[in-house]
Amino acid sequence: MKIQSAIFVLLFSLWAPNVYGYDACAVNGDGEIITDSSGFVDCVADTGEQILQIQYLAICQNLPTVSNYQENCEEIFDQPAGKAITLSQGSVFDLLAGLPITLSEGVYTHAVVRIDSLIKMKGDYLFDKPLLGGAGGTGKRCWSATTGTVGTYSDSQAYAGYSSLNQLATQCGAVPNPEFTSQDYNAFSGNGGYANSITGRSSPTGPYDMYTLATPNTLSSTSAPLNGEHLLGIQTFNSPIVITANLKSINFGFKLTGMFHLQSNWQSLSVAGDNAGRVTGGGGNQMPAQCIKDQTQGNACFKYVIPTGFEFSVSSE
Repeated sequence: MKIQSAIFVLLFSLWAPNVYGYDACAVNGDGEIITDSSGFVDCVADTGEQILQIQYLAICQNLPTVSNYQENCEEIFDQPAGKAITLSQGSVFDLLAGLPITLSEGVYTHAVVRIDSLIKMKGDYLFDKPLLGGAGGTGKRCWSATTGTVGTYSDSQAYAGYSSLNQLATQCGAVPNPEFTSQDYNAFSGNGGYANSITGRSSPTGPYDMYTLATPNTLSSTSAPLNGEHLLGIQTFNSPIVITANLKSINFGFKLTGMFHLQSNWQSLSVAGDNAGRVTGGGGNQMPAQCIKDQTQGNACFKYVIPTGFEFSVSSE
């Protein structure tokens, strides 16, 4: 039996343990993020904002696949171009704005979320040492920036190394002015190269797998040219969702805790590429020439603030 109701489809920021292996940013008594003696740090923070383009939401009565989820699941929201939502800690967003949807009564064991591969984010952060931003400013306060920079982050660029300061979408100075910068997840990257799937992630409501897609039903390539256009998440519920006439809301939560990955980095004046803490694979001068730090002179650069991934949870009331 199908029911039609003005069900609230609520998107909210999700608090959950960090599963990516990065340490949380440590702060001193003044609230400053602690870097090493040369200004290097690689950590995750909770504060900032993200813009996601929500394209598709559905719940399913059995495990869907990349190729069949649109046919085998109960569609809740479908907007191919995506609907932009801005998420920060504590935010709640009614995706359907109270419009009625029709769902079949029954027991649902899985959920599907698809978003655009382009995620925008911004934030500003206080460090314990002055850093150099990609737009040329120096200070303990640093933030995401498009003005004076390319305004984007690319895994392939980070892997190959940076030749120009303005390739770092950051700025530092006395008065923060954070701007939304972009990262395009056209593939997932790691020490083994590029991948179009990540399995076995966890959330409070159940495990899930993530995929990068070239089309809504086709996995993206894992070699150049990378062609991912969408991010897809498929979750298995720990406790199935039961749809009845008494259903009030379906809640999709997107994790923000620990989802802002920060890094400051440097290169030596004396030996190019000798920073053991810099682990990208490009080799040689991996940071712009201005990002020098050798004993008593120079500054490390605020390299990036980027999302650590795409993590969600689903529940009902």
